[in-house]
Parts: sequence; structure tokens; C-alpha cells
Amino acid sequence: MAAKLPKQLETVVGWAKSNTLAFVFCAIIVAVPVGAYFAAGVMGEGVRKEAQRRASVYSELASAANANAELPVPGGEPVVLETIATERVVQDFREALDKYSKDASEVYVSARAFNYGTDSAPKHAPVVESSVFPGYDAKSTTAAEQVRFKVADAVAAAYAQLLEAARAGAPPVDATVAAAVEAAETRYIQGDLGKKSRSELTPEATTQLNAFLGKVRINEYAEAAKKISMYADLRAFEVPSRASVTGLYKSPADAAAQDTALFDMQWKLWVATDVMRAFTECNRSADSVLKAPVKQLLSLKVQPLAKAETTGGGEASAMGAESAPADGAASGAGEAGGDMAAAAPAANAAPVIDPKQQVTLDFSKRFTGRISNGIYDVRLADVTFVAETARLPEIFDALARQNFMTVTNVRLAPADPFSAARAGYLFGASPISQVTMTVESLWFRDWTARHMPTSVRTALGVATSSPVAGDGSGSGEAPAEGM
Repeated sequence: MAAKLPKQLETVVGWAKSNTLAFVFCAIIVAVPVGAYFAAGVMGEGVRKEAQRRASVYSELASAANANAELPVPGGEPVVLETIATERVVQDFREALDKYSKDASEVYVSARAFNYGTDSAPKHAPVVESSVFPGYDAKSTTAAEQVRFKVADAVAAAYAQLLEAARAGAPPVDATVAAAVEAAETRYIQGDLGKKSRSELTPEATTQLNAFLGKVRINEYAEAAKKISMYADLRAFEVPSRASVTGLYKSPADAAAQDTALFDMQWKLWVATDVMRAFTECNRSADSVLKAPVKQLLSLKVQPLAKAETTGGGEASAMGAESAPADGAASGAGEAGGDMAAAAPAANAAPVIDPKQQVTLDFSKRFTGRISNGIYDVRLADVTFVAETARLPEIFDALARQNFMTVTNVRLAPADPFSAARAGYLFGASPISQVTMTVESLWFRDWTARHMPTSVRTALGVATSSPVAGDGSGSGEAPAEGM
């Protein structure tokens, strides 16, 4: 027999049977909060973990979006990206760098051609064959002396040719002018005045005679001025002579110093050549010095060559700054070559120049920032000349068109045309100035190093390749890459 329920439960069961729907809803009301409590605990843990994961991802994305990615640019400042460096961005940057590299290579080739010219028509050629210099026998005192004379003679002749090409000249000498004036005086006194000598003239006639003779003198100067485009002579340059190089080096131990001095003579000639060619081109359309922009060259001095920064010398450490020693002792430039006097000339090995190396700028020296480096050397020239003041911009532009020349410093002083005329120099009617300027010029080692002797290459830190086999000429210059 089944157990009998307590009276209270029987009452509840009976009510539940008669009120089924209400009982079910009451059970739900009691069970749901309790179940929800336990379920919320289980589900909440998963939600928290997912929220933390998403927050972490968001934080990483935000950090990536706000980070400054730097992409390197060879020879320049890195590019800072303001976006995420995705694979696509990196690929675009790589393609841009490839184009940049190609453009830079094309610019270098064009710049080198502008500086050098072409193999068939170089802007600057050695003054003597490389077999003469630097490919001579440094151990022979006789050979060394012959090389000194040949280089000095060739450089001096080249300066004379520069003046000839520029149609440069000088006023007539005093003796010529005096003879012309004397002849005119005799004709005037005896022909126009009907007298035998100056002593027979009245004061008024003497005044007329002096005025006439003054015009004769000026006419002599004017006729000479019409035949030239500028006043200049060899005294404006640093022209070597046999006397200036005789006996400077007396033993094979001095060969390095000799090589440095001789090459510096040639290099200074190249610098002067560019300046004179610019002046010549500027004066080309003028039929006389009276109408030319450049009136007179007073001085053109090339400063000593500064060592490249890459050698640790800096521009303050100049190669060739001292004149060659008269007692035969090796100069400081020769010391830079060490024992190179007894070694074969560098002409037997090709120079190794990396055109992709980075160039350092130093604006503490000049506003251009350019200093000698592994790609090019910087040479400065101090030039003093008389020019038509209003046409100075034309002259400066002509320098830039001729080669990589920049005027880095200019000083002007008014020139007195009347004082110059008394000395025989006629400059025309336009205002003139005496100009002293410093010209910066660049020389690409890609071609200059091919003509450098060992001592100069060593002083400048120019690397060389292995000697060229089978070349017994003494020059042995293998063309640099891209020649």
C-alpha cells in the first residue's frame, strides 16, 4: 500500500492538479533566476576572454597605425610613413627606389660627361703623353729632369694658347706710342702750323699741339683695343718655366714630390682653362675690348688642392700647399706618397671609383656645402678682373655653363677708367668694376684619377685595381667603368 502524503502536500498537489498552468508558470519564475545565475557565470567568463582578446587586437592595430615607420633612402633622409607599412607599401617603395637609383645613375653619367667631355673630345687632356708623365722611369735622374722640362714647357705653352684663343692682348708699348706721338708732333708743327720746332710756338699754339697729341696717344690705344677682346698676359697666371723646376728634385727619393708638383701644375692649368673659356665665350660677340663684358684679367690663382674628407685630412689639410723645395728635399705632398718614389707609377693600375658612395656636405666652409670626397675633388680659384658692372650676371652664368663652377665669394670695387686710360687701357663708356671672386670647381675622379701619379692617388686615398697586364707603355690606363 502506497505511503500516504502529509496533509499539507496533499493540499498542494490537489491545487496543482486543478491549476496546472499557474503551477508551471510559478515553477518557471523560481527556476529561471536560479539557472540564469549559474549560466551567467559560465557565459560571462567566455565573454570576458573574448572582450580582452578583441581589446588586445585593437590595441595592437592602434599602435601599428600610430607608429612612424622609417624607410631608408640611400644618400638622403629616411622617408617617414604616416600609414601602416603593408607589403604593398613596401613594394611601391622598392619600385620607387629602383627608379631613383636609375635616375641617379643617369644623372651621374650626364654630370661626368659635362665635366669630362667625351673620349674623342675631352674637355681637358694631359699636357704631355702619359708615357712621358707619369709613366717615366723615376729611378733615372736624367729622365726625371727631362720630364720636368717637358711638363713645364707644355703647361707654359698651354697658357699662351689660352690667351690667344681669348683674343687677349696688351696696350701698345711706350716706345711705340712715343714714336707715333713724335711723328705726329713733327707733322703738326711743320705742316699745320708752318713752324720748325716746338720752341717757335706761341702759348696758344702749344696748348693746341698738346691737345692734338693727346688725341694721337688715345687713338694709338684705341686701335690696339679694337684688335683684342680683353687685356691679359701671362703674368696673370702661375706659369712654370724651366728655371722654376730646374734642380728642385735631385734624387730618386724626391720623385713622389716631383710627381705631385707636376700634376698640380697640370691641374691648375685645367682650372684656369675653364675660367678662360667662360670669359672667351662671354666676350665672343664683342668685336673689341671696348664692348666686351670682361675687360681685363689681372690675376688667376688656383688654391692648393685639399685632401678628401674620406682620407681624414679635411680641406684644411692641403696637398700641394707648399712650393717645391729648392734644396731637393721632398715636400709634404711627397711624404704623403711614402715610398712611392721607388714604386711603379699608378698609371699601371686603373682607379676604382664607386659612384654610388654617399657624399658628405659641410656648409661650414662654403654655402654650397661641397668638399672633396671619394667621387669628386673641389678646387678653388681666386680671380681678379675688370668687367662691365651691369653685365656681371652674364659672366657668372658663363662660368656655370662651361663646367661645374660656382662663384662662392665676390668683392667689387669701382674702377677708374681715366686712370686706366693714362696707362693705355681703354674700357669703353659703360661703368666698370674691379671684381675679385672665388670660383669653386668640381673634378670627377672617374677621369682625373686616370692621369694621377701614384703620389697623388695615395695622398687623396684613391684605390686602384690590379695592374693592367700586357701594357708596356707606362701609361696602362684602363678606362673606368662607363667610359
